[in-house]
Amino acid sequence: MITDQQARAVAYLLHELRPDWGVASLMALIAKHEPHDLGAFIIAATTKALEPSCVTPAPIFHPGPHWPAKARAHLPRPEPCPHHIGQHAHNCICCAADAKAEAPPTYESENS
Repeated sequence: MITDQQARAVAYLLHELRPDWGVASLMALIAKHEPHDLGAFIIAATTKALEPSCVTPAPIFHPGPHWPAKARAHLPRPEPCPHHIGQHAHNCICCAADAKAEAPPTYESENS
């Protein structure tokens, strides 16, 4: 578990990289997820902060290649999409396609 001082340091660093990410909201996000490995957390957080497509800091804690391999095992499993089997709620390709097509959502239960 990282200390409060370490969390604040990372929050301020991320705020310097992404001024639109507020320090208070970053601190709340860090407290919610309680990262265990400071080095892995810094790598994942700065990688996401440098991605222009990452609008909010929430995806920092989603599993993915921005996390070093040894830290991935300690991340919580992402929430499943409630509508599409085998998809994660935060990046469901079926929900994204529905939104892009401006079509009503298609749910697995309707296709059965």
